[in-house]
Amino acid sequence: MVAVTPDQRRRLWEVRESFAEAINRLGPPVKLDVSVPPARIAAFVAALGDVVPAGLGVFVFGHLGDGNLHVNVTGVAPGDDTLATTVERSVLESVVVEGGSISAEHGIGTSKAAYLHLCRSPAEIAAFRAVKSALDPSGILNPHVLLAAQPSG
Repeated sequence: MVAVTPDQRRRLWEVRESFAEAINRLGPPVKLDVSVPPARIAAFVAALGDVVPAGLGVFVFGHLGDGNLHVNVTGVAPGDDTLATTVERSVLESVVVEGGSISAEHGIGTSKAAYLHLCRSPAEIAAFRAVKSALDPSGILNPHVLLAAQPSG
């Protein structure tokens, strides 16, 4: 759908924003912001049925034109960190299988730092560390957000 008029844009945003509200009514979802090449979106969504544990709800919406997807999984009890981690890992591994990125518009941050190795090589992570160290030798800018502190010595 292409919104051409201001009223169409407003209505389209209303529909888009209502997705999150509707999903939240089912209980707090496990939310993942990922990207998948547009040609692989259908395969990725189909694979979610095989990798997300049975009995959980899977809702996918987003910016299909650029492959940015919001994956919301419902049915994980608040405080069930083991199941939430299983869901996160399963979805993010499926993203990588389809040639995507474990992060899209919201970045890696603290929640996905543990999964960075799924889509970046040890050499790339070492390069990230080198740039971070060169630009922030005291480690005061956004400490521990992406790269855990390296032991000195």
